[in-house]
Amino acid sequence: MNMGLASLLALVVAIVIGYFRKANVGIIAISLAFFIGLIYKIDGKEIIAGFSSSLAMSMIGVTYLFGVINSNGTLHKFAGRLVHLAGKRKWMIFLMVFITGAILSGVGPGAIPTLAIIPILAVPIALSSGLNPILLSLVGQMGVQSARMSPITPEAVVVQGLMEEQGIAGSTVTIMICMVITELLMIAGSFLIFKGWKLEEVTDEEIKIEKEPFTIINYLSLAGLLFMIICVAFKNWNVGLTSFLVGTVLVVLNCANEKEAIKSIPWNTILLVIGVGILMNIVSISGGLDIMANSLSNVMGPRTASAIMVAFAGFMSFFSSGLGVVFPTLVPISGAIAGNIGVNAMELVSMVVIGGTVTGFSPISTAGALIMAAVGQNSVAEERYPQDKLFLQLFGVAIMAMGISVVLALTGVYGLICR
Repeated sequence: MNMGLASLLALVVAIVIGYFRKANVGIIAISLAFFIGLIYKIDGKEIIAGFSSSLAMSMIGVTYLFGVINSNGTLHKFAGRLVHLAGKRKWMIFLMVFITGAILSGVGPGAIPTLAIIPILAVPIALSSGLNPILLSLVGQMGVQSARMSPITPEAVVVQGLMEEQGIAGSTVTIMICMVITELLMIAGSFLIFKGWKLEEVTDEEIKIEKEPFTIINYLSLAGLLFMIICVAFKNWNVGLTSFLVGTVLVVLNCANEKEAIKSIPWNTILLVIGVGILMNIVSISGGLDIMANSLSNVMGPRTASAIMVAFAGFMSFFSSGLGVVFPTLVPISGAIAGNIGVNAMELVSMVVIGGTVTGFSPISTAGALIMAAVGQNSVAEERYPQDKLFLQLFGVAIMAMGISVVLALTGVYGLICR
């Protein structure tokens, strides 16, 4: 069997076994990657090259910092302030979390660090107010994604540079407008999936949030979090390393219990994401992605090019990073495809960015994995929303997101905006 097909089959097998056996998909993926390497004579170093040290550092660092902040009650008190501000107007909580995500993303840091911050805040807020923590996390992260193409974000700078290299005229603001429309429809779809109109009665004292006064420890923790955001946004510091630095300072100042913080790191989720990344590296080097790309190109035409491009970018983003893989792979070929079949190059670039973003809610991609990590850090949330069920639900959200983007492409909505 062709190695590309074998690696794609291995990916499907890993997901199926992981779900039905309730095993970690990442660990299964690493094992299958090694198995394929033995059969097709792939050197161990090449297999290990699929390990994303930057993603691992980001996930471990950010969850460690929030473990530190959570252990001293800062997040609990902060959530209480937001809940009491909204009062009985539960819809305001959704709006506030959406706007918070959009602002934190759009002012500079972009989606990558902000996607990690929002679920950690959203889960305790949702539990304390009777909302679904998964839905509130999704709404917040959709706010993050809506603003990721703000011209000052790292993602926008990368995409703009790739466009200029291909001689494609346009601005990422156009992409951002397309993204906002898509995300708002995704929020509506998520409300249907998770029945957002239903509220749970808050009776468990463990999750009931009261409006408590801040202490010096809480103020220091919030100052540390603000310092991290500023350094990532304006100094371009690595989010994982910066989080470790801030967390260490807080521990040294006796603001938190280090052992509790380390225990709160969701190692199971981190192994899942990293392990699948290793197998995806095999899929990539074996030509598995090329097999899919060539198959789609054979049926691409002027009326279907945008829909096919957004679907393909979305499929890639199910298992990989939009910024790290999808954008640099597909944006550079968008101009050539547009010229060959006579379509708008700016629209194709928008499809790459949208597809490479919205299906990130897959549990084995960044946004979805971070929601799983946030739920895994909260004992009450983890008990109410088991990881195996959440795994499938997030896959459902990603598929819904792809469907919405394909429909918008086929109906010409994106084409009108990208003219």
